[in-house]
Amino acid sequence: MTDSTPVFFLSYARTPGPQGPDADQPVFSFFKELGERVARLTGVPAEQAGHVDRPDTASNEWLSKLTASSVFVPLYTPRYFTDPLCGRQWTAFKRRVGPDYGRAVVPVLWIPHRQGTTLPMAALDIPPHLPREGGAEEQHAQDRYAESGLFQLREMEDDDQRAYRAVLGRLAQRIARAWEDTPPRPVSIERLTDRRGLVDAFAAQPSKPTLRITIVAPTAGRLPPGRDAASYGPDTESWRPYRTARGTLTQQAFALARNLGFEPELIPFDKAYEGIVYKRSAREPVRPLAPSVLVVDAWVLSDVRVAEQLQHIVRADRPWLAVMAVLAEDDPQTRSNEERLRELLEKTLSRHRHLREMPRTARGSAARGIPKADAFAWLFAELSKSCYLRYLDSIQGVSPHPSADPTGSPGGRRPTSD
Repeated sequence: MTDSTPVFFLSYARTPGPQGPDADQPVFSFFKELGERVARLTGVPAEQAGHVDRPDTASNEWLSKLTASSVFVPLYTPRYFTDPLCGRQWTAFKRRVGPDYGRAVVPVLWIPHRQGTTLPMAALDIPPHLPREGGAEEQHAQDRYAESGLFQLREMEDDDQRAYRAVLGRLAQRIARAWEDTPPRPVSIERLTDRRGLVDAFAAQPSKPTLRITIVAPTAGRLPPGRDAASYGPDTESWRPYRTARGTLTQQAFALARNLGFEPELIPFDKAYEGIVYKRSAREPVRPLAPSVLVVDAWVLSDVRVAEQLQHIVRADRPWLAVMAVLAEDDPQTRSNEERLRELLEKTLSRHRHLREMPRTARGSAARGIPKADAFAWLFAELSKSCYLRYLDSIQGVSPHPSADPTGSPGGRRPTSD
């Protein structure tokens, strides 16, 4: 643990105007108390337990600290969700950790929302309230916290001060557990940003159709027998199958999706599987959440469990789903194992290729194994557009509005190439 790797990053909305630094002093005091407790629980020096921006902090220092922090601690106040900097910090941490970032977020209810208001969409899955645990005194403290917020408990005396200390201890425990469960991994500032920069997670964004993307590939820590780690990293997002292409396959897919007018969303394989292969009444129509693309590394099919799950997905025959298999010809190890890998693809995905008598179409080509990065880009574009149109048919049979159609169709359904 060094100065560059704090356990947690405290995100708060600064009080505007010249009185800001003085008005925010309770935040800094709370940060100090929280850091001391976290330090005792984690064994790190108190000065390295956390980071918070102060009035004299350099304007861009927060991003470098956030790339190193394992836990994100937002101070929930009405102003927090209207502050663009807080929204950008939220976006940066979500990108830093990945789709399961919620387990590494420990919110603090500093000032409760006004009655009748709700959290913004980005924060709905991460409620600030502590679970009711412990004895009667601790549950009373949690009730007071939910009712009044931590700022008011801290300013009061006697009973409220005891409640404040109890909640402070519980928050420190949650941060320490999140720190233990979320091992830090090196993340560069460049990886957190894209050509649009960091958007405000809480601001109203232009409406774009979502495209769900799932990467099914090994990681460097869990490789198929006989496979080297050159193309892999600590997570599936790090997979780089095409040696001649720049960036990871996830980065390539996201860039392609945005160029098509979609808002890409990375979905873990287990979650995608549940959304595709779920049991419903025969009378109840399937209503997908969004069009989806699964990108499969042929090497992962050595895992019997994953291969069986993919077979279940193929048998589900969702028209709004495309399965793309990668068989990179510029990877020497893949080339030398091509025959075996093609047999695995044939065994696992052959039904997907022949559904609706489409062996020679984009869908069939994608399932046979895509050898080159430029072929991947073309097939991804074709399949994303066709899945989007089939998705619209699946939910209501309604044609897209011209301004919201990433395929460029003038409103009516057009033939697809898959």
